[in-house]
Amino acid sequence: MSILESLNFSDVSKKGETTTPHLALRRKMVLAIDEQIVAARAELNGEHYSRSVEKTVKHPDTGTKERRTVDRPLRRWWWKAADGILLELKFANKAVKVGGKSSIVIGSMDNLVATLEAVKQAVIGGELDDVMKTASDGRKRGKKAAKTVPTTTSTVGKPPAAKSPK
Repeated sequence: MSILESLNFSDVSKKGETTTPHLALRRKMVLAIDEQIVAARAELNGEHYSRSVEKTVKHPDTGTKERRTVDRPLRRWWWKAADGILLELKFANKAVKVGGKSSIVIGSMDNLVATLEAVKQAVIGGELDDVMKTASDGRKRGKKAAKTVPTTTSTVGKPPAAKSPK
């Protein structure tokens, strides 16, 4: 028996399972919610949370580019208001409206992690697919169109236009 005959093969491709548009949007949203959960837990424990990002910087002495890890503050989705804690879901760096409302009333910080977990389960279950698709499409439409080069007409043989006095 050869080695290949002892293996069990399948027709399922990783690319086909993970690249459907709605699954990619869900994965992005779940990762963002996970980061918000970590930040919320840190705030409940009285700690500061910042995310680490790799950045390419030019070395001042040698002029070569090098990768450095830099701490960046996280943009929290929640804030304190007169009603208590409010949570605003964001996708594609834009606030999204769920059920026609722009924020979720949390009440106290103790409920924040549980609410974020519930929203995460809703995303995994596909309940926010339409909202995320709308936000994603809005971001694509907002990009600038390709610049067009203006055409100039030839002024050869024509005298320059006289300017009117002001």
